Amino acid sequence: MTSENIFKCYCQARKAQAFYSKCLDQHDSSPEEKEIIYELIADAAKTSKKLRDYCSK
Repeated sequence: MTSENIFKCYCQARKAQAFYSKCLDQHDSSPEEKEIIYELIADAAKTSKKLRDYCSK
């Protein structure tokens, strides 16, 4: 996999994280749904950090 492909993956992970964050803005989410969304945001953040760290090498 080239650095360009890794960077594309990084961008997609950040887009996912932004999408999940937007989902939190919905006021009709239950506490359980919000917890799931928080977990998704954390997972996406971990993924984007791993990819960013790899690209920084």
